[in-house]
Amino acid sequence: MNEFDAIDDYFATHARQLTEDPSARFDALRNCSFFQPVADEWLRHISDMAQIRTFHSDVRITSQDDDMKAFYVILYGAAEAFRNGKLVGTIETGDCFGEGIFFTDGTVATSATVIADDKIIVAEFSKTVIEALRSDTDAMVSMDKALLLALFKKLKGANQKIERLMLV
Repeated sequence: MNEFDAIDDYFATHARQLTEDPSARFDALRNCSFFQPVADEWLRHISDMAQIRTFHSDVRITSQDDDMKAFYVILYGAAEAFRNGKLVGTIETGDCFGEGIFFTDGTVATSATVIADDKIIVAEFSKTVIEALRSDTDAMVSMDKALLLALFKKLKGANQKIERLMLV
């Protein structure tokens, strides 16, 4: 087995383990920076609701202006975000996208096309799961903190990009 086959095998084994083993899925979410502010009690519940998905290099996960169907947290790998065909950012392990789904009762369009940079593993939370989470006030207290921290990180990154553009 060559090095690339070993990496592929590890990726497939890890993804399968996260899909099939609730304890491994919980541990992966617990070690993910996005979920750090979420108490273990609620993270177990959230972990049970997560669908583990894998995407291979150059696969489109979301398309700009489509209806947002899910919220994603990258557990392994990275993806690139494009707006109007231009690269606007990289979404790394521990980062999220699709968070707008938490802030609407109706439909909301995606703001960017997100494409897997290489093989990635994500925790996906469908609209149905988000609605269930939103109906549980105690669970949302933890999730709200995680979402606010993620949005603050994105805002800080946007401010730094604007600052660099202003210097040009």
